[in-house]
Amino acid sequence: MEKFDVIVAGLGPAGAPLLYHLAKRGFRVLGVDMRGWEDFWGKPCGDAIGAHHPREAGLPPLPGRVIKNVVHGIDIYSPGETTRYRIRGEGYIIDRRAMGEWLVKEAIARGAEVKLRSFILAPIIEGGRVVGIKVREGDTVKEYRASVVVEATGFSRVIRKKLPRGWPVAEDIEPTDTNIAYREIIAYEDYEVEEPDIIRIYIDQEIAPGGYWWYFPESKTKVNAGLGVQGGRGHPSPTSLYRKLVSRHPLFQKRFHVENAAGAPLPTRRPSDTMVGPGVIVIGDAGYTVNPLHGGGMGYAFRAAFFAANAFEEAYNAGRFDEAALWSLNKAYMNAIGARQAALDVFRIFLQSLPNEDIRYGMEKRLIPEQDVYYTSTEGEIKISILEKAGIILRGLGRPSLLSKLRIVAEYMKKVREHYRGYPDTPQGLEPWRARLRSLYSEYRAALASR
Repeated sequence: MEKFDVIVAGLGPAGAPLLYHLAKRGFRVLGVDMRGWEDFWGKPCGDAIGAHHPREAGLPPLPGRVIKNVVHGIDIYSPGETTRYRIRGEGYIIDRRAMGEWLVKEAIARGAEVKLRSFILAPIIEGGRVVGIKVREGDTVKEYRASVVVEATGFSRVIRKKLPRGWPVAEDIEPTDTNIAYREIIAYEDYEVEEPDIIRIYIDQEIAPGGYWWYFPESKTKVNAGLGVQGGRGHPSPTSLYRKLVSRHPLFQKRFHVENAAGAPLPTRRPSDTMVGPGVIVIGDAGYTVNPLHGGGMGYAFRAAFFAANAFEEAYNAGRFDEAALWSLNKAYMNAIGARQAALDVFRIFLQSLPNEDIRYGMEKRLIPEQDVYYTSTEGEIKISILEKAGIILRGLGRPSLLSKLRIVAEYMKKVREHYRGYPDTPQGLEPWRARLRSLYSEYRAALASR
């Protein structure tokens, strides 16, 4: 039975960067993943990341072979495509397989051990803490042990689902806090995409209820296109909705063939209340570290991995791996990212409740102007100046209820963001903090429903 400093379970956008960071720092680390090199990072995704994310996560510059396209902006379309917002910013459409392979092989070159095509069966729990994992390799079940096991298996949460229910880190997710997505990689045969450096997001509650559909060019002739719907609401499947979209929308009336198609669930909520437990860390989709508005998670998985590496190193130097020793991961992530994501979760709940008419109206009247959309979506805050302008417009056009809701949203975005900035310094403060958070959400939903 082999013993490691850290076992990283799952080598996707959270696990692979963590494997790299830990190997670079000289730890004995094992990475385990069910996939082989041929379909590495195989989960379907929009494959878009902000250019700042790898840099902020302490990763080396991306090699050219992992970048399919350089993006210079995002277009957001209202229902019926009557209004378009253009938000400038640099990003990439990445080659997921190539990026995952690059990071893991960089880790291997620094001493990491890797088991591919190996299936994680369960955590090993002894003495009230996680001490390893059981893995099926071919026809053999093996056990590997470590000071800390990192759950990075994505939304499947293979390890997290088998932790004791009484552990706070075992927190489950509500179906309505998820999206179910379907996407295709399409290659046009006699058409070139207009403005291939601009990715497009379309909001429409009839086409993609509780979600959106996207059109992300990988090149002039190849596009990552897909559709996501809110879970837990009984909506039609995203595949059927996407097929209906393709049959009608002008973008899909050119000749093309489908190179790849797949679907997957994903979290669309605030981060997990805690990402650590005794001997265990959860990051990436397993830890709900995503942008709640659009479900984008790669960049935040990179950041969570960096913070997790720092937390493990602190625990290693202290010679203990209990919940308290790993707690700095929570503090670092909540302060840097989690507070904003929680505020955006408040905005997400509001947006999912709006009919097409209100969304279209709000965008046409620029209730949140284009220049402030990026600020709101990254900082988790609606500026007072926006509310003042919106109030003038809405009162003059007879929509006081929408203004009232927007004020409630802004108020609770601020309250939740401030609550996260007071995240507890130790595990002992978690339960009172969680109780207050639940109370804030209950108040917010009640206030929205009353308008």
